[in-house]
Amino acid sequence: MRYLLNLVILSLLFTTGFTAYGQSPLQFRDTTIKGPQTFAIVMGVSKYKYVRPLVYADKDAELFRDFLKSPGGGRLKDDNIYCLLNDQANNSNFWGKGFQWLRAKQLQKGDRLFIYLAGHGDAIDEDEFFFLGYDCNPAGDKNNYLVSGAIQLFNLKKKIAKETSKGVEVFFIMDACRSNELPGGAEGQNFLNIAISEKKVGDIMMLATAAGQESLEDVSIGNGHGLFTYYLVDGLNGVADAEGNHDNKVTFRELKSYVDKNVPSLALQRFKKKQEPYFCCNEYNDKVVSRVDTAYLKKWLQTKKQQTRGGGNSFNGITNKADKFFAADTALIETYNLFYKAVKSNNISGRSSAEEYFQQLSKKYPGNPYTLDAKSTLAVEYINFAQANVDRYLTCSDDVSAKQKQENTDAANKLEKAIASVREDDGDFANSLLGRMYLLKASGNNATIATSLQYAYAALAINPNGAYIQNKLALLHLENNNKDSAVYYANKATKTAPKWACALTTLALVQNALADNKKPDDKKDQPKKPLKKSSFGYTLGGGLNQSKPTYSGNANSGIVGVDANTAPSFNFGFIYQLSLSNSISIRPTATVSFENTHIDFQRRNITGGAVVIETVSVKGTAVDIALPLIIRLSSKNIAPYIALGPSFSYLLSQNSTSTEKLPVKKSMLLGNGGLGVDIALLKSGWIISPELKYSAGLTDVKDGAATTAYARALSSLKKNAFSLSVYLRKK
Repeated sequence: MRYLLNLVILSLLFTTGFTAYGQSPLQFRDTTIKGPQTFAIVMGVSKYKYVRPLVYADKDAELFRDFLKSPGGGRLKDDNIYCLLNDQANNSNFWGKGFQWLRAKQLQKGDRLFIYLAGHGDAIDEDEFFFLGYDCNPAGDKNNYLVSGAIQLFNLKKKIAKETSKGVEVFFIMDACRSNELPGGAEGQNFLNIAISEKKVGDIMMLATAAGQESLEDVSIGNGHGLFTYYLVDGLNGVADAEGNHDNKVTFRELKSYVDKNVPSLALQRFKKKQEPYFCCNEYNDKVVSRVDTAYLKKWLQTKKQQTRGGGNSFNGITNKADKFFAADTALIETYNLFYKAVKSNNISGRSSAEEYFQQLSKKYPGNPYTLDAKSTLAVEYINFAQANVDRYLTCSDDVSAKQKQENTDAANKLEKAIASVREDDGDFANSLLGRMYLLKASGNNATIATSLQYAYAALAINPNGAYIQNKLALLHLENNNKDSAVYYANKATKTAPKWACALTTLALVQNALADNKKPDDKKDQPKKPLKKSSFGYTLGGGLNQSKPTYSGNANSGIVGVDANTAPSFNFGFIYQLSLSNSISIRPTATVSFENTHIDFQRRNITGGAVVIETVSVKGTAVDIALPLIIRLSSKNIAPYIALGPSFSYLLSQNSTSTEKLPVKKSMLLGNGGLGVDIALLKSGWIISPELKYSAGLTDVKDGAATTAYARALSSLKKNAFSLSVYLRKK
């Protein structure tokens, strides 16, 4: 009878523990295995919440994970791989849960650790370099990576150094730099690879590109992959063994030789770009990276022949953790499941909340794998809630309402709890969150402005060059009517983060407050006479247009991809300027523009062969109406300014050739941003204003009713342009 009862209890424990929410507790090292073991942290992001998405980074991470599970990769069990993809691949999960998972594995001398990252990478400089997680939000300026949720790679290198010092063999593989269309630009990509490659900490490094190059990804690589990762896994599976002795072992030298032979040549032939992977270092040349299983290699080669095009973003969840039975009582598993139910319903604090259930676990089952998993999960939820409030501030969406301040205070308090929780295991990660905590405290419902300033200066001590806190100090000093300090910090913030819209807005607010504070009878301090309330003039300019086509994936169109080239444009028209104050104006502009855009359609025969490029030139004449807001940064005769605002474009005519192939919509809405300078021409009474402007299409110009193959191959078509215009108007 007792035996039967035990079977019933075990069955209840198993079904109760793992059928409801699919969670599993922290898995410790399998001590039944004697000798060295292999572990891996794999991260791939194609879908991004705030920055430009990628296509195949998640599939590359899956490809590498599957290699590790294959015979050549060591047949790693799911318990030995921590994998984060897309919306789960964020800063909090990587540090808060990923390295708790790694600590549980108790790495020892002779163990192997693979760290694989695929996605966006960027840098502020050679000391601050990052891998961008799913929810990273730089708000247009690289300096904001300090608090945006980016993964600080300097700290990752410190952790790698700790493991290599114990005799752990660490392979660091990164397939990043897939675009320079990030706030750091081409310079950031250059800094990133230089910083990583020069930061040698005993790890075996394999990087997708050399400094200043782009890591390419394309539908034509495998079934849609990054060029580097595909040939890396191809070589690891055994193809690289042909580069040296045919001994069914792939050494570091053989792998490097194989990748170097294929990636640069294919990048030049197919994409007309340079991509030269970086492997470090030569002392590892004879290191065996993988062992060839001939049966699996044969299967892999057959798969290569049969591969067809496939899209990315194939998986959005967290990692391969197999559900296992643990000897735990019913109350433990029930509480654990209630904890995750509260997390999934976003019930973090209060009655029957995740906090309450974690406290029960912590009190009754301290140190239990279930309790440890709940601890790290709760810390991740706290961090994510706080990061969402920081993101709101970075995108200029914060307000001064009592409700908003209370939410910032709640977020700061939750983050403070998370910092205390993670500090026990990871002091570096805890310290990286302090600046965010003090920013939220400074933005909260404090009793006095002095308290808010105290928190802000605490954040400044952590990040002296952080535009995020310089800007907050400017706002707080402005609120405290300390305008000199407000000007000082507002100017610092704009110099530190010149592309951050919030800092520019704060500077304009502070300058307006200063102008309003001047005494009209104080001749010495009185500002120069403002511009005339309104003025009329002319504009002439030109620039470069480029469309941003998105391939629809419609194979029936006979087209396998689309791209765009820049083309020149020319415009002329009239302007009218209405000054609202010494520094704020609006400048309606009406222009006629002559535009030309080249769109490359990539075709491939169904039987295979090379890709053929067909260029469709869309030429037209359009009328553009713009309504920019002008923020002047000086009241002198030579005054720089910022122009921001929308514009509306109506296409008057389109060339007949492109009309037949790719008809486009007549109307389009754009967002514009520009930098210019007003120059008063001595006593002539005229002002000339050269302005460099960037325009980005907000609406799709693809004609939804078009049925041509070219139209079907596009899911969207948006316009962007750089132009240099010269305005001439009478004072």
